[in-house]
Amino acid sequence: MDKKTQNKVRIIEKTFESIKKDNKGLANVSLLRVAEELSMPYEELTSFFLTIEDIYFNEQARSNRKIKQFLEKGLSEVKTANDAKYLFEEIIRLFVQDLPDYADVVWAATPFLPKCLEERIRMKTYLKKNFKRIIKKGWPGKIESVLDRQTDLVILSFYGLYEYCARTKKKDRKAILEDFINMLNLHLQDRLFF
Repeated sequence: MDKKTQNKVRIIEKTFESIKKDNKGLANVSLLRVAEELSMPYEELTSFFLTIEDIYFNEQARSNRKIKQFLEKGLSEVKTANDAKYLFEEIIRLFVQDLPDYADVVWAATPFLPKCLEERIRMKTYLKKNFKRIIKKGWPGKIESVLDRQTDLVILSFYGLYEYCARTKKKDRKAILEDFINMLNLHLQDRLFF
Protein backbone atom coordinates (compact mmCIF):
# COMPACT_ATOMS: atom_id res chain seq x y z
CA MET A 1 0.00 0.00 0.00
CA ASP A 2 1.49 3.33 -1.02
CA LYS A 3 1.75 6.30 1.37
CA LYS A 4 -1.19 8.13 -0.18
CA THR A 5 -3.46 5.11 0.29
CA GLN A 6 -2.15 4.60 3.84
CA ASN A 7 -3.04 8.19 4.72
CA LYS A 8 -6.49 7.81 3.20
CA VAL A 9 -7.10 4.64 5.24
CA ARG A 10 -5.84 6.38 8.40
CA ILE A 11 -8.28 9.25 7.83
CA ILE A 12 -11.20 6.87 7.30
CA GLU A 13 -10.39 4.74 10.34
CA LYS A 14 -9.78 7.75 12.62
CA THR A 15 -13.01 9.41 11.50
CA PHE A 16 -15.12 6.38 12.32
CA GLU A 17 -13.19 5.78 15.54
CA SER A 18 -13.94 9.38 16.55
CA ILE A 19 -17.61 9.00 15.73
CA LYS A 20 -17.86 5.79 17.79
CA LYS A 21 -15.80 7.14 20.68
CA ASP A 22 -18.04 8.55 23.41
CA ASN A 23 -20.98 8.29 20.99
CA LYS A 24 -20.06 11.66 19.50
CA GLY A 25 -22.18 11.10 16.46
CA LEU A 26 -21.77 12.41 12.97
CA ALA A 27 -22.68 16.01 13.77
CA ASN A 28 -19.97 16.33 16.43
CA VAL A 29 -16.99 15.22 14.34
CA SER A 30 -15.19 17.60 12.04
CA LEU A 31 -12.42 17.09 9.55
CA LEU A 32 -10.34 19.63 11.45
CA ARG A 33 -10.61 17.55 14.61
CA VAL A 34 -9.74 14.36 12.72
CA ALA A 35 -6.69 16.11 11.24
CA GLU A 36 -5.60 17.18 14.73
CA GLU A 37 -6.08 13.65 16.12
CA LEU A 38 -3.95 12.30 13.27
CA SER A 39 -1.35 15.06 13.59
CA MET A 40 -1.91 15.67 9.90
CA PRO A 41 -2.11 19.07 8.24
CA TYR A 42 -5.73 19.97 7.54
CA GLU A 43 -4.85 20.76 3.91
CA GLU A 44 -3.49 17.24 3.46
CA LEU A 45 -6.65 15.71 4.87
CA THR A 46 -8.86 17.84 2.63
CA SER A 47 -6.87 16.71 -0.39
CA PHE A 48 -8.64 13.37 0.18
CA PHE A 49 -12.03 14.39 1.59
CA LEU A 50 -13.85 17.72 1.77
CA THR A 51 -16.63 16.61 4.13
CA ILE A 52 -17.45 13.82 6.56
CA GLU A 53 -20.13 12.76 4.07
CA ASP A 54 -17.35 12.20 1.52
CA ILE A 55 -15.75 9.71 3.91
CA TYR A 56 -19.02 7.82 4.32
CA PHE A 57 -19.56 7.85 0.58
CA ASN A 58 -16.01 6.60 -0.01
CA GLU A 59 -16.59 3.61 2.27
CA GLN A 60 -19.90 2.76 0.67
CA ALA A 61 -18.52 3.13 -2.87
CA ARG A 62 -15.42 1.06 -2.02
CA SER A 63 -17.54 -1.82 -0.79
CA ASN A 64 -19.88 -1.56 -3.77
CA ARG A 65 -16.97 -1.53 -6.25
CA LYS A 66 -15.57 -4.69 -4.73
CA ILE A 67 -18.93 -6.44 -4.96
CA LYS A 68 -19.49 -5.22 -8.51
CA GLN A 69 -16.05 -6.44 -9.65
CA PHE A 70 -16.65 -9.83 -8.04
CA LEU A 71 -20.11 -10.12 -9.61
CA GLU A 72 -18.98 -9.03 -13.08
CA LYS A 73 -16.12 -11.53 -13.07
CA GLY A 74 -18.33 -14.28 -11.67
CA LEU A 75 -21.17 -13.67 -14.12
CA SER A 76 -18.76 -13.87 -17.04
CA GLU A 77 -17.63 -17.31 -15.83
CA VAL A 78 -21.03 -18.83 -14.94
CA LYS A 79 -21.82 -21.75 -17.22
CA THR A 80 -24.08 -24.03 -15.15
CA ALA A 81 -26.79 -23.75 -12.51
CA ASN A 82 -24.28 -24.88 -9.88
CA ASP A 83 -21.88 -22.13 -10.97
CA ALA A 84 -24.66 -19.57 -10.49
CA LYS A 85 -25.56 -20.93 -7.05
CA TYR A 86 -21.91 -20.85 -6.02
CA LEU A 87 -21.56 -17.25 -7.23
CA PHE A 88 -24.70 -16.28 -5.32
CA GLU A 89 -23.39 -17.79 -2.09
CA GLU A 90 -19.93 -16.31 -2.51
CA ILE A 91 -21.17 -12.78 -3.19
CA ILE A 92 -23.16 -12.89 0.04
CA ARG A 93 -20.11 -14.17 1.93
CA LEU A 94 -17.90 -11.47 0.40
CA PHE A 95 -20.40 -8.77 1.28
CA VAL A 96 -20.49 -9.79 4.94
CA GLN A 97 -16.80 -10.66 5.33
CA ASP A 98 -15.81 -7.32 3.80
CA LEU A 99 -17.70 -5.32 6.42
CA PRO A 100 -15.22 -3.28 8.47
CA ASP A 101 -15.29 -3.07 12.26
CA TYR A 102 -17.01 0.31 11.95
CA ALA A 103 -19.75 -0.95 9.61
CA ASP A 104 -22.36 -0.08 12.24
CA VAL A 105 -21.40 3.59 12.06
CA VAL A 106 -21.51 3.58 8.27
CA TRP A 107 -24.85 1.75 8.23
CA ALA A 108 -26.44 4.12 10.73
CA ALA A 109 -25.78 7.28 8.73
CA THR A 110 -25.78 6.35 5.04
CA PRO A 111 -29.60 6.44 4.66
CA PHE A 112 -29.53 10.09 5.79
CA LEU A 113 -26.66 11.40 3.67
CA PRO A 114 -27.78 12.44 0.17
CA LYS A 115 -24.78 11.10 -1.77
CA CYS A 116 -24.88 7.84 0.17
CA LEU A 117 -28.62 7.43 -0.32
CA GLU A 118 -28.20 7.91 -4.09
CA GLU A 119 -25.40 5.33 -4.09
CA ARG A 120 -27.53 2.88 -2.13
CA ILE A 121 -30.40 3.24 -4.59
CA ARG A 122 -28.00 2.80 -7.52
CA MET A 123 -26.46 -0.31 -5.95
CA LYS A 124 -29.85 -1.85 -5.14
CA THR A 125 -30.85 -1.43 -8.80
CA TYR A 126 -27.57 -3.01 -9.92
CA LEU A 127 -27.91 -5.91 -7.48
CA LYS A 128 -31.53 -6.52 -8.44
CA LYS A 129 -30.64 -6.81 -12.12
CA ASN A 130 -27.71 -9.14 -11.46
CA PHE A 131 -29.31 -11.21 -8.71
CA LYS A 132 -32.20 -11.81 -11.10
CA ARG A 133 -29.74 -13.12 -13.70
CA ILE A 134 -28.12 -15.38 -11.11
CA ILE A 135 -31.45 -16.69 -9.81
CA LYS A 136 -32.70 -17.35 -13.33
CA LYS A 137 -29.56 -19.33 -14.14
CA GLY A 138 -29.15 -21.08 -10.77
CA TRP A 139 -32.77 -21.98 -10.15
CA PRO A 140 -34.27 -22.30 -13.66
CA GLY A 141 -37.90 -22.82 -14.62
CA LYS A 142 -39.50 -19.86 -12.88
CA ILE A 143 -42.13 -17.70 -14.52
CA GLU A 144 -41.24 -14.01 -14.74
CA SER A 145 -43.57 -12.82 -11.96
CA VAL A 146 -42.12 -15.39 -9.54
CA LEU A 147 -38.61 -14.48 -10.57
CA ASP A 148 -39.34 -10.78 -9.91
CA ARG A 149 -40.88 -11.44 -6.49
CA GLN A 150 -38.07 -13.75 -5.43
CA THR A 151 -35.48 -11.23 -6.57
CA ASP A 152 -37.22 -8.47 -4.58
CA LEU A 153 -37.27 -10.68 -1.49
CA VAL A 154 -33.61 -11.57 -1.94
CA ILE A 155 -32.68 -7.87 -2.12
CA LEU A 156 -34.78 -7.09 0.95
CA SER A 157 -33.24 -10.01 2.83
CA PHE A 158 -29.74 -9.12 1.64
CA TYR A 159 -29.96 -5.60 3.04
CA GLY A 160 -31.52 -6.95 6.25
CA LEU A 161 -28.54 -9.28 6.64
CA TYR A 162 -26.23 -6.35 5.99
CA GLU A 163 -27.88 -4.29 8.72
CA TYR A 164 -27.77 -7.18 11.19
CA CYS A 165 -24.12 -8.01 10.46
CA ALA A 166 -23.08 -4.36 10.56
CA ARG A 167 -24.25 -4.26 14.17
CA THR A 168 -22.74 -7.63 15.10
CA LYS A 169 -19.17 -8.45 16.02
CA LYS A 170 -17.16 -10.04 13.21
CA LYS A 171 -16.75 -13.35 15.04
CA ASP A 172 -20.53 -13.68 15.45
CA ARG A 173 -21.38 -13.07 11.77
CA LYS A 174 -20.34 -16.45 10.37
CA ALA A 175 -23.14 -18.56 11.86
CA ILE A 176 -25.93 -16.23 10.75
CA LEU A 177 -24.30 -15.90 7.35
CA GLU A 178 -24.39 -19.64 6.66
CA ASP A 179 -27.96 -19.92 8.00
CA PHE A 180 -28.97 -17.03 5.75
CA ILE A 181 -27.45 -18.66 2.67
CA ASN A 182 -29.23 -21.95 3.46
CA MET A 183 -32.52 -20.10 3.95
CA LEU A 184 -32.22 -18.35 0.59
CA ASN A 185 -31.31 -21.58 -1.16
CA LEU A 186 -34.46 -23.22 0.20
CA HIS A 187 -36.55 -20.22 -0.74
CA LEU A 188 -35.20 -20.14 -4.28
CA GLN A 189 -35.85 -23.85 -4.86
CA ASP A 190 -39.57 -23.10 -4.89
CA ARG A 191 -40.50 -22.65 -8.58
CA LEU A 192 -44.06 -21.53 -7.92
CA PHE A 193 -43.36 -19.37 -4.89
CA PHE A 194 -46.27 -20.53 -2.75
